[in-house]
Amino acid sequence: MSVPPSVPSPPVPPEPFAWMSKNDPAGRFKITLKSPASEAVTGTLLIVAGILFAALLLADASGVTIALAVGLFIIFAGFGVLLLVMAVARRRWMKAYAHGNGHPPSLG
Repeated sequence: MSVPPSVPSPPVPPEPFAWMSKNDPAGRFKITLKSPASEAVTGTLLIVAGILFAALLLADASGVTIALAVGLFIIFAGFGVLLLVMAVARRRWMKAYAHGNGHPPSLG
């Protein structure tokens, strides 16, 4: 009997944003963004916080509060969108890693 040659799996690209899975927070209030799900939840919460801050500040429509509302919305929503993009990229990598290696990667 001949043994069929093993087909090598395609190489898995390096982990995107690898520093996100390597952080080990210390202190009283720990938050870890090691998994793409936690990144997506945090990103969504930041977007919602930006919308709420903007809505609260736009209730008093003076020039300063409008500028502050827009600034806070851009900052919070920007970080939220960044985390969502990172979560999608890392989730796609995790699926490719699991498909190529037969097991999910260990995070941290």
